Amino acid sequence: DINTQVFYKVFLDGSLLMENSQEKFVLLKGMNSGAHILKVVPTIASGREGIPLLFPFSVLSAATVEQKPDEKIEPVSNIDYVLYGVGGIALIEFIIIIVLLSRKKGTKTVPKKIVETKIVKVKETSEPELNILKETVAKLNTQLKEKQETIDNLQNQLKEVNTNVHDLENANLNLVEQREKLKESKYKLEFLHSQKEDMFTIAIHDIKNPASAIRGYIELLNSYDLNANEQQEIMESLVATSEEIVKRSQDMCTIIANVLPEPKVTFSKHAVNKIIETVVNQNLSYSKTKHVKLVKKFGEGLPEINIDIEKIEEALNNLVNNAIKFAPPETAVEVESYYIEEKKKAVVISVKDNGVGLTEEDLRKSFQKGAVLSAKPTGLEKSSGLGLWIVKKIIDEHDGKVWVESTRGVGSTFAFEIPVE
Repeated sequence: DINTQVFYKVFLDGSLLMENSQEKFVLLKGMNSGAHILKVVPTIASGREGIPLLFPFSVLSAATVEQKPDEKIEPVSNIDYVLYGVGGIALIEFIIIIVLLSRKKGTKTVPKKIVETKIVKVKETSEPELNILKETVAKLNTQLKEKQETIDNLQNQLKEVNTNVHDLENANLNLVEQREKLKESKYKLEFLHSQKEDMFTIAIHDIKNPASAIRGYIELLNSYDLNANEQQEIMESLVATSEEIVKRSQDMCTIIANVLPEPKVTFSKHAVNKIIETVVNQNLSYSKTKHVKLVKKFGEGLPEINIDIEKIEEALNNLVNNAIKFAPPETAVEVESYYIEEKKKAVVISVKDNGVGLTEEDLRKSFQKGAVLSAKPTGLEKSSGLGLWIVKKIIDEHDGKVWVESTRGVGSTFAFEIPVE
């Protein structure tokens, strides 16, 4: 039947090469080197077309090759057609291998044109399907764009978070530094407060001692018939003691006005025995009112020592004043100086009394701030517990050493040493 007779349309690179052909082979001439596609479409007289066949191939050199299909091209079912295609591919690849092997051996039968072909079955797509595909691709592109924008936003947010984290880390470091500075300032303030407290305590104690001495001088003037020379000595002592009180008061006012720490120690060379003479004279009136004898024992050939004379006089005055305060009537207080050469060269000043002595607990806490010892003043005087602490503080400033030796019921000896340079 003519209506079922099969014809073939042949296209080369999209251009119609043959129409309604029933030829069993195709001769291609004048082919340019490169990739090409041969398309064969089976048709019948009524115009109905079958599934097209695609033959992609490559021309390696400008030559001519003749391609002969091993079978007549016929419209077949999809499965059969795939089998035909696979067989065709295998046949063509076999031909190519033979050709390559022949060229490698240098035979003269190598064709001048080598065509690589593959059979690809392509299912034609209708226009509605193409439109659907286009819409799908467009939607995917839109979604991809939206996702990309989302990613960009997240990346920007991540950058902001990283920046914020970096800022927070810097702020945290600054806080740590400020905290350390505040700690340091706190320690300094606590130290200054402690120093100021100690300084006021010492100053008040230093004012109390000369004030007590003034009272003793006044009692002497009222209780005894004194000649002119004795009265003159007492008046001179009163003036000197009053000047000491004024000086201490001025120091306190200066510190309060300027909010300064305690004045630094000022060192200079001084003779030890002269210091003892001064301090003993300051306490003569007090010892007389207590009926206590003051005895001086000067060491010979003592070297001068590098000291703050006002502070050393203050320390020695506290020891002598304490000894008189706790000494029973009709006893003696000895103030002695001597030189030692043991581990290091030093000058020692000691104050010995014949009082009741100290307990083991008293010895342990003698130089602690505010420590009130078990012994009671013989004249019912009040004790602040600061005198010995002040002595230790002053001697420590001079790189010296202070100690006490005591026997219960016999008496005590307080002493300190100052190194000789």
